[in-house]
Amino acid sequence: MTSQGANPSAAPLGPAARQGNTAFATSVALLLVRLALGWTFIYHGAALAFGAFGGPGLEGFSKMMGNMPVLPPMVWAAMAAYGQLLGGVSVLVGLLARLGAVPLIVNMFVAIATVHAAHGFAVQSGGYEYTVSLIAESLLILLCGPGLISVDAFLFRRGLWARGAQPLDQPVRRAG
Repeated sequence: MTSQGANPSAAPLGPAARQGNTAFATSVALLLVRLALGWTFIYHGAALAFGAFGGPGLEGFSKMMGNMPVLPPMVWAAMAAYGQLLGGVSVLVGLLARLGAVPLIVNMFVAIATVHAAHGFAVQSGGYEYTVSLIAESLLILLCGPGLISVDAFLFRRGLWARGAQPLDQPVRRAG
């Protein structure tokens, strides 16, 4: 018996194959980030747009924005609320997730500039610590995409959907 197991004619495994299926692990990590980030923005966007979860609704949010340097407040309130809601849905399900991450990033930069910057970094004092982490997560989705476990991957037949299920207990053999 050879070091290759029962099949002596099998090609030796390359370095990428010995690492295991990192594409799957990366996709699981991206899925977890998408679920947390998407739900956070859906929750907040629904509160701002419809008054869900005890939020102010669009009218109340518009009144809050009346004290900020944005005109007209109702237009900016609608853009912020629906940008968060639709961007959150897009990121959560992984449908055009990169495009959906853009309004989330813009929303958080506007939130820092108009509300949080004056309070410093610490979230306890109303600072921008939390918004920076949401920007970082959104940038991750923008730069890396939604991963292989997403509606995008299913629609465009990428990754798991293109090859069928792959065994996790055996390394992937790559040509070359």
